[in-house]
Amino acid sequence: MNIIAEIEKLINEFNQTNDEDFEVDSIRIEFSKQHKKEQLEKIGVWRKINKNDKKIMDKLKKRLDTSEITSAYQLEDYNIYYYNSNKDKPKYRKAMMVIFGLKQYHKSPPPQHIVRMILSILKNVSSVDICKDFLYKPSLQQIKQHFYLKRYVEPRTRTPTETYYINNTGLSMIEKFTIYNKQIKNNLNFTCWRIEALITIPNSKFLALPLQEFKQVSNLMGEQSND
Repeated sequence: MNIIAEIEKLINEFNQTNDEDFEVDSIRIEFSKQHKKEQLEKIGVWRKINKNDKKIMDKLKKRLDTSEITSAYQLEDYNIYYYNSNKDKPKYRKAMMVIFGLKQYHKSPPPQHIVRMILSILKNVSSVDICKDFLYKPSLQQIKQHFYLKRYVEPRTRTPTETYYINNTGLSMIEKFTIYNKQIKNNLNFTCWRIEALITIPNSKFLALPLQEFKQVSNLMGEQSND
C-alpha cells in the first residue's frame, strides 16, 4: 500500500467515526532529480512553464508559499507540476512535485493511475492538503476569535479577495489553513466554501494525521453567515 492509500485509509476511518467528510486535495513530494528525473520522464511529456505565465507561476508561489521557485514543469495537461528550488544551489538537485486538484467539481482530477505511477517512483510524501467543503457561506467570526486571518489581496489590482490564510496555527503538523470561496474561484453554479489544512508528513513510517485538530478548527466555520 502506498503512502497516499494509507493516508486515505486513515481519513476514511476518521470520517466514518466522526461523521466527517475530509478529503485529500493536493500532494507535495520533495525529491532528488538526479535519481528520479529519468523515471518521471517515462510517464509523459513535461512541459516547461514560461516564467511569464503569471496564472500558473502565481498559483504555484501562492499555494506553496515560497519565493524559491526557479523553474517549473507541467505533466502534459494534468494539474501535476514539479518545480526546481534554489534551496540546494549551486547544484539545484532538489525539486518539489505538486499534484493539485484531487477533489474538484469543475473538472476531472489527475488520473489515479498517473498519481500511482508518480508515487511508486518517488515513494514518499512531504505534505498534503486535506479539505472540507461547505455548501453555504460560513461565518468567519468564531474562527477570528481563535486565529489571525490574513486576507489575500490581488497584487496587481490591490483588490481584496474571498481567500484567507491562517499562517500561524499553533498546531503540530498543520503548517497553515486556507479558507476560500470555491464557487468564485472555479466558477461553480452552486455555493461552495472550502477550508484546507496543509499538513506536513514528518515520518511516513509512523504515519499520523492531526485530523481531530482539523475537525475542531473546521467546526468553528459551522454557522451559516447572513452577510
